[in-house]
Amino acid sequence: MSSLLQGNDAGAIAGALLLIKPDLNPSPATVGLLVTASTFGAILGSVIAPRLLEAGRIPVLRLGGTLFALSAGLCYNAPSTDYLIAARLIAGLAMGACSSAVPLYVSECSPVEKRGTYATIPQFMISSGILLAYIVDLLILRNAGPNWRLMLGAAVVPSLIQLFLTFQPKILPESPRYLVGKGRAEEGRAALTTLRGVGADVGKELHGMTAAGGREAGGKGAGAAGKTFVDMLRDPLARSRMLICVVLQVCQQLAGINAIVYFTPLILREAGVASLLKTALSITDPNEASLLSTVIAYTPKIPALVLASKLMDKMGRRSMLLNFVPVMGLALATLASALKFLEPGNPLRGALGVLSIMTYGVSFCLSLGPIPSILSSEIFPPEFRSIGMSTSVGMQWIANAVVSLSFPVLQSQFGTEKLLWFFAAMCGVTWAFTLRFVPETKGRSLEEIGRGGGGA
Repeated sequence: MSSLLQGNDAGAIAGALLLIKPDLNPSPATVGLLVTASTFGAILGSVIAPRLLEAGRIPVLRLGGTLFALSAGLCYNAPSTDYLIAARLIAGLAMGACSSAVPLYVSECSPVEKRGTYATIPQFMISSGILLAYIVDLLILRNAGPNWRLMLGAAVVPSLIQLFLTFQPKILPESPRYLVGKGRAEEGRAALTTLRGVGADVGKELHGMTAAGGREAGGKGAGAAGKTFVDMLRDPLARSRMLICVVLQVCQQLAGINAIVYFTPLILREAGVASLLKTALSITDPNEASLLSTVIAYTPKIPALVLASKLMDKMGRRSMLLNFVPVMGLALATLASALKFLEPGNPLRGALGVLSIMTYGVSFCLSLGPIPSILSSEIFPPEFRSIGMSTSVGMQWIANAVVSLSFPVLQSQFGTEKLLWFFAAMCGVTWAFTLRFVPETKGRSLEEIGRGGGGA
């Protein structure tokens, strides 16, 4: 639910922007702030996440549900852009904290042979949240008129569901690795038994956690046994792992994903989908055409993530990056070429726009979507896992903010196609970095990887 709400934030504002712009008349810079307000909040949330995670993974998710619900209510009642920016900042705090907690929790709770499959679920829910928001925005536009407040306020429903679930220990027990790391071995055994099922032999797995000495969350708001960010920089293995994760997270954003997600309806409107859908479905409203084409372009991401969950523990993380990141770059180059060389009003321009974004989204889900966070939850030594995960996620949000904030301004100055070419080039950089530096982690326990296994 945390990941669904993270995706919902991006999808809901993308659709709402079509209506906010004529209603509140924001400048390009203000549009950038509206989009990235939650991202700036997420940066702060990821900074404080290590301290929050000292209290456990579940309390962080509980706090996140509360903040998500508060933000949705404030967005629904927002009278101005300033008020709306502040409300979205609150959602960002929840996103930053939860985006550190969720991959960590899933990784710590998963059996080794299925860790890659389960670790794909958060990205599946992010994409589902984006698609759900697009659909809700379209339904609201068609049935309740241009009500952007309702589009943003609808997030209160999944927020309250998340909050409810965090009080259900038979569904969400605390992470057994966290409990063992805090010296609460019997509670860890009980949590592990809940996860594996009554009657399961958890002794060997529990022994591996204990023997690793991974005293996660041991003080001073850092990793285990008081480990800090400076300690991580001084440790050669942890430092190299941090650099790998940070570069992948930054490349994920510089390859354009959130610029595409936030501005897909606007990009497709520029691509001329109104002409395409007027011919195919007799839809004349450009806003409705943009949202409908966005839903069409985005829907294949969901089965793509199901496929990714199946491939993650078969192909491996590194192999999937090497195979599918180039497809992302090709799709972006195709979209840039369509905008450059085909005239507005040409149905082919709109068709290529939808097809390119569809291909880009599918290949993203099979590569740069889930894998940076999965690797970040896997490859750090146990004593640096919390601080390493939070650092990695924090850099992702910083890069997200830079790209999303600058996109509308740079788009007005240089045009959409030039930015798309830059994103395509960054896909090439990501591929080369992966080939040279990224390790493979499939089939190895977290304890083995943390000792230096996994090809790093």
